[in-house]
Amino acid sequence: MGAVSSTAEVLPVTYSIVARDPRTGQMGVATQTQALAVGASVPWALPGYGVIATQSMGEPMYGELGLDMLRGGLTAPEVLAALRSIDSHPERRQVAMVDAEGGIDVWTGEDCVSSAGHVFGESSVALANMVASPTVWESMIEAYEAAGGPLARRLMKALHAAEDAGGDFRGRRSAAVLVVRAERTGRPWRDQVNNLRVDDHEDPLGELDRLLDQSARYHRVVSAFERALDGEAEQAVVDLDRMREEDPHSEPDLLLWRAIVLALAGREDDARAIFAELAECAPPFVEAARRFGPAGLVPDRHLLERLLPTRT
Repeated sequence: MGAVSSTAEVLPVTYSIVARDPRTGQMGVATQTQALAVGASVPWALPGYGVIATQSMGEPMYGELGLDMLRGGLTAPEVLAALRSIDSHPERRQVAMVDAEGGIDVWTGEDCVSSAGHVFGESSVALANMVASPTVWESMIEAYEAAGGPLARRLMKALHAAEDAGGDFRGRRSAAVLVVRAERTGRPWRDQVNNLRVDDHEDPLGELDRLLDQSARYHRVVSAFERALDGEAEQAVVDLDRMREEDPHSEPDLLLWRAIVLALAGREDDARAIFAELAECAPPFVEAARRFGPAGLVPDRHLLERLLPTRT
């Protein structure tokens, strides 16, 4: 291939971390900047193959072709070396890649806006440009490796540490976190563990934290609903009982799923009480439940009819 020269460069971005969890095999990338909508340009991921962050004067080729090459069996170091060799301006780029086997590599071009640099962790790499000082990328690795819990939470710890160390000297505006599974399931909607972004906010990390919390609750309730439909309603209720009950004003959709799980588990009085609460606070969700029976979503189409408030 000949050298590639692209006019699709984006504005300089600030700091990111890419990592692979050796225990689960999950791979992720998280990023924050003062620029608009960082999640639309910096993070790239393909479940079962790898994740990429391309920033500074970001070149989409590293994301698009990089994922194709990882799918083709090349390692992250091989992919990054190959793409740099056909880039007309590698000195402007800052790119990091992690593959599904744990291979990892990073490049910081000499023309990236200072402070710019990167540092490796045991299974991660932090990279930054246009930040207050080298302590920004150094603090990211320290925070990531000291953190526990799910990969997305550890990545967020790294972003918060970078911000505490001075972050982007221009300020903050957008952030994103993207985590994918180690193996493809054949169901693409299950292969992305987290895919959240804040495009324009005065506190992008705080908002991203809130979205992660809400996403975890959402997926836990939906998972319980799916288990109940598969004949495991009693076990699903046990899982839901460990959670704080959903707020009918801010989480009416989750409260609806909870009511249906309770109904399928035989706790009809509890389900009926939730539907009455929804009728007061969020009537459209009662109407949604009323339509589930005729649609065949619930095995016993008459179950919800017995529990729902009478139309007025």
